[in-house]
Amino acid sequence: MCGRVSISDQTSIAKGLHLKLANDLIRPANINLPPIMELPVFTDDKPSELQYLRWSLIPFWAKEKPKFSTFNARIENLSESGSWKHLLGKKHCVIITDGFYEWKKLDEKVKKKQAYLIRMKDMRFTLMAGLWDTWVDHKTGELIHSCTIITRTANEDMKELHDRMPCLLTIQNANIWVNKELPLPDRMLALEPLLPNQLEMCTVQKVGDEEEYRELF
Repeated sequence: MCGRVSISDQTSIAKGLHLKLANDLIRPANINLPPIMELPVFTDDKPSELQYLRWSLIPFWAKEKPKFSTFNARIENLSESGSWKHLLGKKHCVIITDGFYEWKKLDEKVKKKQAYLIRMKDMRFTLMAGLWDTWVDHKTGELIHSCTIITRTANEDMKELHDRMPCLLTIQNANIWVNKELPLPDRMLALEPLLPNQLEMCTVQKVGDEEEYRELF
């Protein structure tokens, strides 16, 4: 699963990925961002524009905000779940992060844990495949654009920390994932598992410690 990420400020993201930046867009960096907050993304609807979507997807057909977890979507269930299947081939997005956090259990009672920041090697940003949707709050008329991060079984690098991980993307695969001109089977191939040694994992003593975090970069 993926429940905490780190993100850069909007100017750094837009410049680093050559994305259009709205004039009124003000989003600071956040080194410990949880679900419900807004994630930076580019989508198949606007692949050249930096957008921010609520992290926890609300399906368009929902009568209210889901009471169950929707910040992650298992790749194994995408074509079956009512929350995700209507989005496949239609509403894909790429989440832009500096990395994500996982905790390694250090004892059987899980009283001691070591936090790790995990990111892609040799890439300025760690990109994750996602799905997005737009929901109308019928009580207020508010439009809410939201997203979920797709997860898969952990690869060899991640297994010692967790049995799941986000579907991480190279720049090439990120562009494939949001390319509406391609058929869905071709886009799904972009979610292929990472090869070994494509990740780097840095220990951190306290998630959210700005000074320690910046020393990692």
